[in-house]
Amino acid sequence: MCETRLARLLVWGACWLVSSGVAAPVAGAAAGEWMRARQVDGVEVYRQTVEGSDIPAVLGRTRFRAPVSDVFRVISDYDHFAGFIPSVSESRVVERDERATWVYQRLGFPLPVTDRHYIIKVVNDLHAAGAGVIDVGWQLDKVRSASLSSTDALLPAAFSGSWHLEALADHAGCDAVYTIHVDPAGALPDWLFVRLTERYVVRVIDAVRKRTEVRRR
Repeated sequence: MCETRLARLLVWGACWLVSSGVAAPVAGAAAGEWMRARQVDGVEVYRQTVEGSDIPAVLGRTRFRAPVSDVFRVISDYDHFAGFIPSVSESRVVERDERATWVYQRLGFPLPVTDRHYIIKVVNDLHAAGAGVIDVGWQLDKVRSASLSSTDALLPAAFSGSWHLEALADHAGCDAVYTIHVDPAGALPDWLFVRLTERYVVRVIDAVRKRTEVRRR
């Protein structure tokens, strides 16, 4: 991937953090200032400090050998996430209108870590879909999440994320950026959660890649 395209994708990730209203770069940090953490299985992983949070945002960048439309179909298949997205034990659409989709999800973890559950508001930006660009962003719906009751699951303090899909010149593949910022609340040490999040980003991208390949057969 050329440096210009890489820079554009990283700047997009930073702009999403600012526009989300949930996670913004710290004062003095330039837009797009991501620190590269590692590269694993074809995924470049970056971190960015988030103002007001001890936990950074994590970004994964990769390339899919599938059209944007195929990848979008997989990442928006919320009712079936439990079948292929790591740690998701429940996922279902609870409401949908012309503006957004609200999704309930439960993340299951091995003991002693307590499960998390929540409702997110997902917004798709399809205005440039004809040119091969699709954006998907989500944020924790704190009001709806507060109505959830459970004796064995906690609400996260923050949860937001996004996908940016951009077609290659031949439209047979696409570059993808997956961004996530999660504050799980609870007693899990921040440093450990950051490492787990970096690994999780790679696992999610791998799951989407495999799911897309299965659907194309």
